[in-house]
Amino acid sequence: MTAASETEALALLKEAGVSYKRYEHPALHHLGDLGAPKDFIPMKNLLLKTKKDGRFYLFLTMQERIDFKLLAKAIGTSKSQLNFASPEELFSLMAVTPGTVNPLALERDREKRIFLLVDEAVVSANQVAVHPNQNEATVVMTWPDFEKVLQELGRGYQVIPREIEDL
Repeated sequence: MTAASETEALALLKEAGVSYKRYEHPALHHLGDLGAPKDFIPMKNLLLKTKKDGRFYLFLTMQERIDFKLLAKAIGTSKSQLNFASPEELFSLMAVTPGTVNPLALERDREKRIFLLVDEAVVSANQVAVHPNQNEATVVMTWPDFEKVLQELGRGYQVIPREIEDL
């Protein structure tokens, strides 16, 4: 399998008919990396899997520190059952490497083994900022435009609340 490309990601955005802005920057691996543009809300994309049943979840969040106990409860498992996907799993499922995980690469998951989880703060912020399959650029779009991308991919999602009381 070849690596997912920026050309593919931008073609997906075009097919979905969304408006977006593209920012170039030095390679970014974390929210707080030096050189990260300040023009958009920084986001994390984490590919997780459950130990027991091997389910995969892509978590799109704005949280600096993830509350894995809350996340696990929201998807009906325990914190001890959640692991990060390995680099090999990232590549076999999405054709991306660590540091380039993003929901646009869900296009490569043709078997739809990955379920998308979205932090409620992302929806509230009305902005989605993701790498276009490489980490030297970021594309930014509104939440409604991101939903068009998900519709183009035939993907649903689950909103994850910020508080346990909201579950």
